[in-house]
Amino acid sequence: AKAELLDSETEAITIPAPALAEFLDGAYFAGGTYLAKALQLIAGRDVVPFDKECGLIAGQLRADLRSRGISVPMLDAMIASSALRQHGVLITGDAGFNRIPGLAVESY
Repeated sequence: AKAELLDSETEAITIPAPALAEFLDGAYFAGGTYLAKALQLIAGRDVVPFDKECGLIAGQLRADLRSRGISVPMLDAMIASSALRQHGVLITGDAGFNRIPGLAVESY
């Protein structure tokens, strides 16, 4: 449902490179029509690279959260860092991202 909505959006939607890898892992594992739909959904989308700045943000973010007793997987910190760096909104079905301070999250 959210995939179809995203597909019809006129606003530019980018995909953080770590999120793309996670998304495609599931798509390739499922295969068939799910994979075909996933590849169609990402076609033409810009991918936000995970670079040094994202690495600095992700490392600092995860360390800060850990010091407060909040456990966040490194992959989630990497995905969040891309959205934070671009001052974007992260569209996700994972409520765990709501624990990340300063991250704008839209749930589906």
